[in-house]
Amino acid sequence: MQTEFYRDLVTPIDPTSGFSFLNYLKSNARLEQFFCSSTIYPTRQEFEDYFNWVAAQLPDIVFSVNVNSVDYDPQTNLFVVQADPPGTYTSKHIVLGCGAEPRSSVEKPTRKVANVSTLLSFNFPDPLQRVLIVGGGQSAAECINYLLDEYANAGTQITWVTSETAFRVLDISNFSREAFSASYAHAFAALPRALREKIVHDDKGVANGISPLVAQALYQRLYSLKYTSRSGMASPSIHLQANTEVLEIVEDEEGTSVTVRALPSGQTSVEAYDCVILCTGLEDETVLDSPLLGPQLKRRISENEATDGYAIAWDGPEDRMIFIQSQNKKTHGLGDASFVTAPGRNAAILNSITGKEVYRIDHSDRLVALR
Repeated sequence: MQTEFYRDLVTPIDPTSGFSFLNYLKSNARLEQFFCSSTIYPTRQEFEDYFNWVAAQLPDIVFSVNVNSVDYDPQTNLFVVQADPPGTYTSKHIVLGCGAEPRSSVEKPTRKVANVSTLLSFNFPDPLQRVLIVGGGQSAAECINYLLDEYANAGTQITWVTSETAFRVLDISNFSREAFSASYAHAFAALPRALREKIVHDDKGVANGISPLVAQALYQRLYSLKYTSRSGMASPSIHLQANTEVLEIVEDEEGTSVTVRALPSGQTSVEAYDCVILCTGLEDETVLDSPLLGPQLKRRISENEATDGYAIAWDGPEDRMIFIQSQNKKTHGLGDASFVTAPGRNAAILNSITGKEVYRIDHSDRLVALR
C-alpha cells in the first residue's frame, strides 16, 4: 500500500467505528502479530480482504449491477436510476462515484497490448523476449517488479519509458500529507479558481509517483541485476528511458511496432516488442461528461463546481442534491481522487443531505493555512 493502515474507511472521521482496519485485525485474531510486524503499510491483498470484511456487514450494498442511466423525474421530484439487474431505483439525492477509466494517448489493441489493471490476466507471449512498459508511476514500478519475479531466469529484455523528465518518487513529506485531510479539502474549495489550478499543477507529486520504499527497493534490485548477477546464468535486462513519448503502437502477428519520440531532440524511432504494458494513469473526465446521465440532468446541470460540500450546481429543487465522488481535484485538491479521503468526503456529503452535523469535520485540524 502507498498509505498507512489508519487511512482506512472510517478512522480519519470516526476512530471509534467498528469498521476500522484495527478492528478487522482484532476480529481475525491477528492484531498483535500486525503490531509485531513493525509496519504501518499493509499489503494490498490484506486491505482488499479488509474491504470485503466491511462490505459483508453492510446489507444495503448491491454488487454486480450495471447502471444504464441516471436522470431526474420532475413529476415525482426524484432521481431515477435504471440498472440491470434488478431494475429501477428512485432517490431524493444521488451520489455519483463512478471512478475513472484508464488513460492512454495511443490506440489499444487487445492481443499484445494491455493496461496494467489487467496485468495478472494478460497472456504474455511465450517466450517473452522484449517487453515495453510505458509510464513512470507506482503501477509501472510494481509491473517491473512483477516481470522481474516472473522472468527471473529468462533473458527477457525489459524497456521502461516515461514522458516525464524523471522516474519520480511520491511526495509523502509531513506538510504535503495535509492535502489528504478533510480540513484541507474544505479550505481548498474556498480558494479562487486560478489559485486552485496552480496548486493542482505545482503539487502533482503529492498524488502521483512511486512510493519511496518501493523506489528504493526497486533501484537496489536493478543495481544488483546489472552488476552482481551470476555470470553464465540467464537473467532479465532492463533499460530505463525518461523524456520519451509513445506516439503509436501497431500490432501484427509477430508482435508490436512502437513509435516513440525523444523529447529533447524531437527525433522519432520505431522499435519492435513482443508486447506492451500501459501504466499511463486514469482519465480526468468526470461522470458529467459520460452518456450515463439522462437528458433532464444533462440539460439542468450547469458545471462541476462545489456549492455545498461535494454537491454540484443544477437548476432543480433545493431539496434535491447531486454529489460527485473522487472526481473533484479541481475543486477539492489532488487528494480527492484517493480512497484515503473517502471518510472526509462521505462525512461532508452526509452532513449536507441531513442538514446537520452527523459527523464532525475539524476544519482547523491543519498546520498550513491556505488563505
